[in-house]
Amino acid sequence: MIIYPAIDLSQGSIVRLTKGNFNEKKVYNKNVIEQVKLFQDNGAKWIHVVDLDGALLGRNKNEVSIEKILRNTNCRIQMGGGIRTLSDIEKWVNFGVDRIIIGTSAIIEDDLVKEAVKKFPKKISVGLDLYNDYVAIRGWTETVKEHKAEYYFKKFSDLGVCSIIFTDINKDGVLKGPNFKKILKYKKIIDVPIIASGGVANIDDIKRLYSFNIEGVIVGKALYDNKIKLDEIFKIN
Repeated sequence: MIIYPAIDLSQGSIVRLTKGNFNEKKVYNKNVIEQVKLFQDNGAKWIHVVDLDGALLGRNKNEVSIEKILRNTNCRIQMGGGIRTLSDIEKWVNFGVDRIIIGTSAIIEDDLVKEAVKKFPKKISVGLDLYNDYVAIRGWTETVKEHKAEYYFKKFSDLGVCSIIFTDINKDGVLKGPNFKKILKYKKIIDVPIIASGGVANIDDIKRLYSFNIEGVIVGKALYDNKIKLDEIFKIN
């Protein structure tokens, strides 16, 4: 199982939100180079980067910080937030991003994921962020009620994305444990790897997810609040 330490960016700084609420934004580090080197030096192989402003506004707003990350780490990078078009994907692949996460546009643009998987094989993941049983889009400000989440998990699995990142919004940033039941539920209905996100509070949560035999887990606030020690987390495997 891959541990993905999270770098969520807003106005160039590393921040954490609570349940996606920009009014509850806490700045943890304004030096992205320092943070990414800390993760790398402690054993990270991948880093999960999100342009929060981009997710909200529909276009990348933290390019400078993301480029600093790419230039200053040997870790592989999966990145999302504000990715809306094939040209957006191409730009970041050319910059050196290893995996692109499509969120909002995966839902509202019928053919984008299909075309992206063809053009950029093994580079495309879809992020499904859920309020209860429905997918939220545009920085979690809108909920799509046309279909329940299962429809989208199956749809993108069938299209052959390299992974689906499942975030339980109600668990995000509150340090009360992941939604283990739904992680297992969605894992069973797809044929591609699942990456869990939201709610990890301690090392026992990581160990339990490891027992699920899933692709990976994204860890954010628990690291920044020192609920999980960096020198421990990458030794679980």
